[in-house]
Amino acid sequence: MATNRERISTGLDLLTEGLAPYVEEKLRKIHRDNWVRSVESSFRDDRSRLTQDGKSIDWDAHSLLTVMWDQWNSVFRHDLGHYERSLVSELREFRNRWAHQQAFTFDDVFRVLDSCQRLLKSVDAKNVVVIEREKTDLLESHVAEKVNSQVQKTAFQRNKWWVIGIYALCCCLIIIHAIMFSNEGSITLISFVLLIFIYLIYQQFKMEAPLLYGPRECSRCHRIVYRKPCPYCQLGANE
Repeated sequence: MATNRERISTGLDLLTEGLAPYVEEKLRKIHRDNWVRSVESSFRDDRSRLTQDGKSIDWDAHSLLTVMWDQWNSVFRHDLGHYERSLVSELREFRNRWAHQQAFTFDDVFRVLDSCQRLLKSVDAKNVVVIEREKTDLLESHVAEKVNSQVQKTAFQRNKWWVIGIYALCCCLIIIHAIMFSNEGSITLISFVLLIFIYLIYQQFKMEAPLLYGPRECSRCHRIVYRKPCPYCQLGANE
């Protein structure tokens, strides 16, 4: 199962793949042979984005979205509307967050994939089906994790009540036995046993379900982990 950052990266790669032919086509239509020169001012970093032959651009999501934003009125507003322009603005923001190594939640990832899908669909990109599949996989993974967590939490709560019941039963049986066969010191014994079981039952009431409700195998690296985020996968992503 991919991390949120990896899913964002996949979405941006699919956006680049589907959007680049459309952007180049529209730029060529308006600027003709000068289309490469017309977009160079949009590249505000020092990186050269020209291909080796100097006749095309080595596109990525950042350059595509920047060019679309800068050239909107002169090139893209003839085919796309305000809604698509807002998608471009939103995806630029998410791409900048991704470039600065910021954390992403499930909601962020779904929003990015959904916005990429909508923008690609608006330009009739060929890989819309692929990004739809990515979004479906994200939803299925999220729902499966939620359901599995709820099932394990319910099992934990059920087992806790079984333990409390067993403690209470043992306490009652010991006290009844002490009363039936009472002798000197039985009151002390009953009080001691009662206090012990009250403490044990109280600890069970206080006990909260752990984050993962026990060890599990990470579906990505197949190692045994004891908390929700896999530390091995996180370490690899940070490197």
